[in-house]
Amino acid sequence: MAATIQAHLTPANLLPSVKDEQREILEKNFQANRNPSEFEVEIIATEVGLNSFDVKCWFQHRLACWRQQQGLPANGGSVTD
Repeated sequence: MAATIQAHLTPANLLPSVKDEQREILEKNFQANRNPSEFEVEIIATEVGLNSFDVKCWFQHRLACWRQQQGLPANGGSVTD
C-alpha cells in the first residue's frame, strides 16, 4: 500500500483551524501512526469532526515538524539531498 502522507511544512495561515480537543485527538493518532492510510484518515476525520483534506494537511505538517525534531529534512528528502 502506498504512503498517503508526505511530510510538508505548510504556512500557519494555510493550516486547518482545529480546536484544542481536536488537536489532542489528532496528536494521539499521530503518536500511534505517523502515516495513516486513506481509510484511517477518513476515520480520524469523522472522530474529530473535520474533513479528510484538513486531517491529511494536519498530518503532513505534523510529520514535517516531527522530521525536523529528528534532525531530518522537513519535506521528506534525505539528509544527503
